[in-house]
Amino acid sequence: MKNILIIEDDSFKADSLFQFLVGYYSDPEIKVAGSLAEAINIVNSDVFDLILVDMALPSHPSVIGGGAPTSLLTGGIDVLLELNYLERNDPCIVVTQYPDIDISGKFYDLAQAKIEFKSQLGCDVMACIEYKEGESSWQEHLKIILDDL
Repeated sequence: MKNILIIEDDSFKADSLFQFLVGYYSDPEIKVAGSLAEAINIVNSDVFDLILVDMALPSHPSVIGGGAPTSLLTGGIDVLLELNYLERNDPCIVVTQYPDIDISGKFYDLAQAKIEFKSQLGCDVMACIEYKEGESSWQEHLKIILDDL
């Protein structure tokens, strides 16, 4: 069994990732975090066989009467930095809807972003994948990576 964490605030995208993983692995245990605060709490309480990380995350869950969460375009980086701080090696794959990622104020295409995460931040990521709704390219890319895991 695989213990998997999906860090994604878009419920439709999270469900697509969830359904893909349920089809790929037999009986995976999957947790979903929809905000940076939830993700940090979960990674501090459990170790994962795989973590799928979105880059843009709200600061905290939306709660009625609790104020609007702040949108953090680099919230996923905070999760990677937390894992690095904890000296954890959980395999991470960045799954984003954008063709480039802002790292330290500069945008990098997804292939270069993987390298920059390591060189600038000391964070290992297996790959950065562009998620496109209604297309299968992200699934094919993810399957190739998981086949090597």
